[in-house]
Amino acid sequence: MKMTKTTWWIIGGGSLAVVGVGAFIFFKTKKDKNTNRAYNLQTAQTNIGTGVSVNTATSASIKSEPNWNKPFNMNYLTDIQEWVYPKNIQVLDEATAKKYAKIIKEAKGTFNDDEDAIKNIFGKKIQHKTDVASMSKAFYNEYKGKDMWQHLNSFLSNSEMKSYVWKYINQLPNYKLS
Repeated sequence: MKMTKTTWWIIGGGSLAVVGVGAFIFFKTKKDKNTNRAYNLQTAQTNIGTGVSVNTATSASIKSEPNWNKPFNMNYLTDIQEWVYPKNIQVLDEATAKKYAKIIKEAKGTFNDDEDAIKNIFGKKIQHKTDVASMSKAFYNEYKGKDMWQHLNSFLSNSEMKSYVWKYINQLPNYKLS
């Protein structure tokens, strides 16, 4: 049987469709696996502990120690302030927090992400974990309830999250008194 041009076009088009569906399934399952790994990393980072209760000698109340491993939690600032009360902690001013949140938001690109911007923010700009919480709060308020950690996790791989974000956060002091 002799193959005509039309037959070749049908075979080529069918092959192209099969390859396209296969590529879609491959990349979809790869993305799902990365999402599951990222969730496990998030669970490991944020659910390390709930804190320790400490009875202070100067007061009859019991203070609950904050979970120092949750700086992306916006309640981190409140927890730290309650922990060091009556002293005050230093927090990132709102304008600076918004500026950093905007840089983080814009670091996600369509084809190329700006990992250097993320590394610059977490490696050089922030000085303690309360700065991370301030940025997270500003990000949430500026971008209609979007979580900064989830945004970072949406375009950074697990190894990039470790080297550009957690590597620096884990070296920071928990807070600084003002």
